[in-house]
Amino acid sequence: MTTFETARSPDMLEHRPEARAFKIEDLMLEIRRGRLRIPSFQRRLAWDREDARKLVDSLYLGYPVGTLLLWETAAPADQMQWGGLRLQAEARPDALLVVDGQQRLVSLARILLTTDDDDDDFALYFDLDRKTFVLPPSPGNLDDDPARWLPLNRLLDSEQLFEWLYEREPSRERRERALQLGKRLREYDIPAYIVRNGSESILREIFGRLNSMGKQLKAAEVFDALNGMRIGKNPSSLADMVLALAQSLEFGHIEEDILYRLLRVLHGLDVVSGGNAEPLRLSHHLASELYTQTEQIARQVVRFIRRDAGIPHYNLLPYKQPLVTLGKFFSYHPQPKPRSRELLARWLWRGALNGDHLGNAVSTRAALNRIDPIDEELSVQCMLEMVGNEQPRLPTSTEPFNFRFAASKLQALALLELQPRDLETGELIDMGGLLDYRQAGQEPPFVPLLKGSYAEGALALSVANRMAHPVRPGLRRTLLQVTDDATLASHGISQEAFAALQGGDSVRFLNLRATALQLHFERVFARHARWDATDRPSLASLVVSDDEEDT
Repeated sequence: MTTFETARSPDMLEHRPEARAFKIEDLMLEIRRGRLRIPSFQRRLAWDREDARKLVDSLYLGYPVGTLLLWETAAPADQMQWGGLRLQAEARPDALLVVDGQQRLVSLARILLTTDDDDDDFALYFDLDRKTFVLPPSPGNLDDDPARWLPLNRLLDSEQLFEWLYEREPSRERRERALQLGKRLREYDIPAYIVRNGSESILREIFGRLNSMGKQLKAAEVFDALNGMRIGKNPSSLADMVLALAQSLEFGHIEEDILYRLLRVLHGLDVVSGGNAEPLRLSHHLASELYTQTEQIARQVVRFIRRDAGIPHYNLLPYKQPLVTLGKFFSYHPQPKPRSRELLARWLWRGALNGDHLGNAVSTRAALNRIDPIDEELSVQCMLEMVGNEQPRLPTSTEPFNFRFAASKLQALALLELQPRDLETGELIDMGGLLDYRQAGQEPPFVPLLKGSYAEGALALSVANRMAHPVRPGLRRTLLQVTDDATLASHGISQEAFAALQGGDSVRFLNLRATALQLHFERVFARHARWDATDRPSLASLVVSDDEEDT
């Protein structure tokens, strides 16, 4: 593992920034023209629609919303896409790149510049009766009183606003409120500083300092902003790393924060930065090396977790911090012995089952400190000692199921070891794509089987009422039509439990399935954790040569 030096101190800005104010209608015009842009180190949007709603509400009330920092510089042609908004920008010598203010400007653009009223996840309306900003109303509400709900994308252009008023014919009071809202938003002045004749390194330095003064970006995002490359070499950012690992390893999208913690450890730093610590800045060359090293180590860790520990997807990891600990181990010992790999898999499962991998800073540092840079097997023994070999209280099939928590993820892993089959086709279910549910904007693929009046008793909230299966309507009806015993068994459903469901006794069905799943869970957890097995290192490490005996 290599420790890299940091970059030199930052340069001084030659000229003070110009202070001025922009009306919102002018800012949106510059975005539409392609002059106002988001630079490469400011690409990701962290706000959601509620953040955007609060912003426009502050504008309407006349509250201050902060200052913008813009960099005037030459920029090539570019395509910008934020949600449903797509814009084409031509090359120009006087582009204004947003150094600070991305979240505010992109949110406003998505609200005010989209063509269709509901064509973006940030779409908002103004309730002209209650004078509040709301989500798009239901079609029924719009049809019942179309003159009450004003879509905000009609406000920027006064002609569009007048056209909407002409078509809807609202009352005089509603009309005045609509005109007042349009005027207040369009003419709101946002203060800004414009930096000219500054280098990109200076702007990155300014960006890092701004984001160290408040809770604006996560540490991983600030690191990418300060150190990410723009030369096309991959990985050039943590975001690139996430996509590359997901596409090549089929392990899902590892969180950037976890990769950043691994990067810090490989860099020889504490796993987490202190609250008042300066953002980590590296020279261009050293940042490139560190990005590459982090991705390579992450690949080794993912392959180990999939092949040796039998955990097929990132979203199934009960705790994420072991990725960092294993990363340090593999950086020192890239080709561990088969016995070491076997014991590391036990370490991973035991710590997940007893909660030792919870991942607070203290326990993570303790685990990292147990890894010896020279002695592979000593490292493994020290790691195993930390998680112990006493069987804890294991997750049971009767407790409530919530996939956000470690216990339910362990139950989900056990469900997948049954190799679930599709209830309609009988084919093995490819869970990989289903487990990428966050990227698809869906719910986890562990869906309730019985709902409404069929879901009776406490077990209705347990894993006994969950199936590893694609989300489809009428899952209970589909199950009742299954005639293949192998398909039923792949979901932990015995013939007796199936008969109870056919007879309409959902309580008995859930009790029988809970009993069967509990036995299955205990077998799966015991097989992976090996509580009663010896944890001795490889036999080769126990052999003492004659020369060693003499000493």
